[in-house]
Amino acid sequence: MIELLGLVATVIAVVGVWLNNHKLRACFWLWLISNGLTAGIHAHAGIWSLFARDVVFLLLAIQGLRLWRKP
Repeated sequence: MIELLGLVATVIAVVGVWLNNHKLRACFWLWLISNGLTAGIHAHAGIWSLFARDVVFLLLAIQGLRLWRKP
């Protein structure tokens, strides 16, 4: 099950990059999901350095949503 969640998170992240390349704000929502999934996976596995990275990426996605909000 963990491998399937990892695959889903990867696909979501790649689609997020594609959306970002097309300057679409929805990329940040996908990164929130992807980073949340990978943070859970890494916490479950006890890989705390990657968990910390995922939390930072999650916070950056939140910041991106705020900075890219429409006026």
